[in-house]
This record gives sequence, structure tokens and C-alpha cells, in this order.
Amino acid sequence: MDPTDRQLMEAVQRDEPLAFERFVRQYQRRFYRVAFRYLREHQAALDAVQEAFIKIHQARHRWEPRAQPFTWAYRIVSNHCIDLLRKESKHKAESLDDEDSTLSRVLVDSKQIGPDQAMQKKQLGDSIRRALEQLPEPQKEILVLRHFEEMSLQEIADHKGCPLGTVKSALHRATRSLKQVLVDTEVLAHEPM
Repeated sequence: MDPTDRQLMEAVQRDEPLAFERFVRQYQRRFYRVAFRYLREHQAALDAVQEAFIKIHQARHRWEPRAQPFTWAYRIVSNHCIDLLRKESKHKAESLDDEDSTLSRVLVDSKQIGPDQAMQKKQLGDSIRRALEQLPEPQKEILVLRHFEEMSLQEIADHKGCPLGTVKSALHRATRSLKQVLVDTEVLAHEPM
């Protein structure tokens, strides 16, 4: 029987053999997607995740059982990536048109649809990615956490360290902003908001 996230984190805190290895296996793919979204380069994302896991291991005794292990560790990973961007003065990420991007794979699954539909979905996905890049970082982050990382509103609140109502309001504002960018760029027909 697999341990729950909290049980696994408690085992990591107790330095039980193989506990941290299981923790890494459980989260490495999700954290890679997070790092790649920030850094936009495969090797940089791999390196960042490895460095972030070292930070997580060093900080393991600061985790408290009231916090979800994923959201606690996610914050360390995202903060580490932000620090890397600041150090490198890389405020502009590479183009989101990269065919290998996770976002592209999420938005376009050509195995399940025909070629015409795949092209339309790809074009829409490209438009959405460009629109996301135009949003302020906090709005972009909350949309990505909710719709691409599939975090619950409560997980986002825990991650951001703010009340649930604040997350709901921020998500609503971010969604309206994204929709407005899409209307302004004529991707969506103009509709009352």
C-alpha cells in the first residue's frame, strides 16, 4: 500500500530509508513541468528541479503536517525558478511556440482528433499562450496553477499563503483579463463580459 502524501513526508522528515527517493519519484514530473514553464529550456529545467529537490531535502524539517506536501514543495520549486530568472536577468522566456512545450501537448492532442481539428486547436492554443504572456505575472500564474497544474482552489490558497476568497477573486480577474486579451486580438468574438 502506497503511503499518503503526508505519511510519505513524515517518513522523509524521519530520514527513513528510500522515503526521499519515493518523494522525488512521485513529484519529479510535475516539478519538471513547473520549472520548464518558468525557464523554457529542457536542461535548465532539469537542473532547477534537481537543485530544488536538494533545497526541499534541506528544508524537510520545516514542513508542518497542516500543509499539503505538494503545495509546500511546489512553493520551493517555483521560488527557486524565480530566483534563477532574477539571477540571469531573464525576464523574457523563450517563445511559447516551442512544439515540445507541455502547454502545447495539453492543448493539442492530435492522436484523438483529425488533422483539421488538430490545426484549429493548435492555432487556438498558440493564441492562448500568446495571450497568457501578455498578462501580469500573478494573473498568469494563477491561471496556470488552476488550469494546467490542475490545483484545487484550496491548494492554490495554501501555495500562495492567502485566503480562499482571495484566490477566487484573483482567478476571476485573471480569467476576465485573458478573455479580454483574446477579444482584443480577435481570437474570440466580442461578447459582453
